Amino acid sequence: MRKILMIFIGVIISIAAVAQDLKEVDGIYIDHSEPYTGTYTTYFADGQVNMQMKLKDGKKHGRIKIFFDNGRLKEIRSYKNNQMHGKWLVYNDNGVKISVAHYRNGKKDGTWKIRDDAGSLLYVLHYQDGEKCGTWKRYDKSGKFIDKRKY
Repeated sequence: MRKILMIFIGVIISIAAVAQDLKEVDGIYIDHSEPYTGTYTTYFADGQVNMQMKLKDGKKHGRIKIFFDNGRLKEIRSYKNNQMHGKWLVYNDNGVKISVAHYRNGKKDGTWKIRDDAGSLLYVLHYQDGEKCGTWKRYDKSGKFIDKRKY
């Protein structure tokens, strides 16, 4: 038991030693008074990864992965030059993908799909340049089409 405790303490100290202490100032991540470029990782108290974020010149640029405290993937977000850009995915704590969204230059853009916790498709939505467009569809829990709305 003592050996396990010593290993655990060693792991915590190792994590603390390599943990980055970035500060966010007006949306820019700073390391030692300079904008940071690289992967920034945060941890839960037990040492599990909480978030991994790609930064370029202090700005969010690339994928951000967010995890549940059990280690499962919770979200993948995409950024370009600190703006939402690209595909965003959300999973429930059982690993089921519950939503897919798309952004372009900080605005909703493209097809979005929303599912329930079991993975059944509930909504298909469309955006262009931040505005609702096209035909939005709604489904019941069995996947049966219910209705639609045109924008």
